[in-house]
Amino acid sequence: MSPADLFPFLLPLSLVCAGGLVCLGLEAFLPRAAKHRLLPWLAALAVVGAAVAQAFSAGDGHLHGMLAMDGARAWLCVAILAATAISLGGLQQSLTRDDYPGGEPYALTLFAAAGTMLMVMSNDAIALFMGLELASLSVYALVGLRRHRLDANEALFKYFAMGAVFSAIFLYGIALTYGATGFTAFGHAPLAGREGLHILGQSLMVIGLLFKVGAVPFHFWSPDAYTGAPVAVTGFMGAVIKVGGFAALGALWLNLIAITGGATIDSPIALDATLILPAAALEAPHLHKFHLVFLVSAVLSLLLGNFSALRQTSARRMIAFSSVAHAGYMLLAFALPSAAADGSGTIQLASLWYYLVAYAITTAGALTALAALSGREDATDDLAGLSGRGRAKPLHGAVLTVFMASFAGIPPTAGFLGKYLVLSDLVAKEQIWLAIIAMLVAVVGAAYYLRLVITVWSAPSGDHADEIAEPTPGLSAWGLSVAALAVVALIVAPSWMGPAKAVAATATTTAAAIQP
Repeated sequence: MSPADLFPFLLPLSLVCAGGLVCLGLEAFLPRAAKHRLLPWLAALAVVGAAVAQAFSAGDGHLHGMLAMDGARAWLCVAILAATAISLGGLQQSLTRDDYPGGEPYALTLFAAAGTMLMVMSNDAIALFMGLELASLSVYALVGLRRHRLDANEALFKYFAMGAVFSAIFLYGIALTYGATGFTAFGHAPLAGREGLHILGQSLMVIGLLFKVGAVPFHFWSPDAYTGAPVAVTGFMGAVIKVGGFAALGALWLNLIAITGGATIDSPIALDATLILPAAALEAPHLHKFHLVFLVSAVLSLLLGNFSALRQTSARRMIAFSSVAHAGYMLLAFALPSAAADGSGTIQLASLWYYLVAYAITTAGALTALAALSGREDATDDLAGLSGRGRAKPLHGAVLTVFMASFAGIPPTAGFLGKYLVLSDLVAKEQIWLAIIAMLVAVVGAAYYLRLVITVWSAPSGDHADEIAEPTPGLSAWGLSVAALAVVALIVAPSWMGPAKAVAATATTTAAAIQP
């Protein structure tokens, strides 16, 4: 990348980091009330500036093969920034209502967003691990904001302890992959005799990322972490961590497929590329093993997530198990295609990227709306406590209805199109039975989403005068309104994303053909 392109390439990430540093520096000099009036708006200004810079960036390119940018990565970075801006509004409302003494959560939110953006841009294991840890350490602190509550301490302990274990597993996978290939960058074939070491390293990296996205059987931290954290923090980490984790999984998968086909990769593979797999790659045993792991985890996530959420009375635990189910839908995009008449096949992850963008905005919006309806310290986030709160706060009730419809896959929302694209992709790959299972469990998911909507709009079961009197911060109101409109407007987004780039994953692939 030329020096002239380097500044716009790194500007969005730099603005988010700079915003976090400014918020952290000012926090010590502001009185308690001013922290929650000024800092969230400064943080939101940095996020909006980063989103504008991302929209007008130089386009496709890479930085010495370590960081890369393409159409899909740009969309995912914008989704992270949008989810961050929405969550800042919910965080402002929650911390103001709870009279939280500090303003560091706003800086931590920006640092976590910067970490997930780094994960999305990474084409190198070292850069990916740096982004992963920056995001994780920031989110750990956000989960434990309410230090005086036992459920917050329990959530922090479980999430931190399990996160440390799986970070070590991920790092060990990086070490094994480096020993097998001699490189930390993605897309390098193993040296002769080290193929097994390479597959083991890749497997450990995949396990570490499956933990981060909350897929079965590595989902056990989700319910407690989601319930112990403030509702606005739950929405933020549920949105951005999944984007970063699945972007990294997608990059690993595409590069593994390409090197299995014998491609020589001199430039990072774009996440929106379409790989043309030769017959030899389709028949590779290790690819089928990864394929089987992804699909088994997807089906288990769909079943356990949806049926567990059906039994919950806490809105946060319901969304936690819902996130497990959505991880299952996203993992379905990793299914390998059936061979065509000439023995070849094609794979692309466009349906996954669209689903991620829609899911990130919907999750951040839904939990920000719930934060406004849940009362002081989110004490009434159960179904009984939320009864009638939509009538007390019509704006939040209306946008929550839109977000729940998107979660359930009801048209004309982005969630509907996301499910449709994933299922259509499965049908095109001749994975009909997977599509049938996904459609059936989607009906189960619709049941608990609609139950929450009915509860919010039902007759009040108690006194809601405090919620009616409580003002809605301008940042929260603007963020929720724009998010609800975006969830509907994204129904036409696939036409904006443009066609995927076709890349032949064969030994004759040239650097020019594989470059974004």
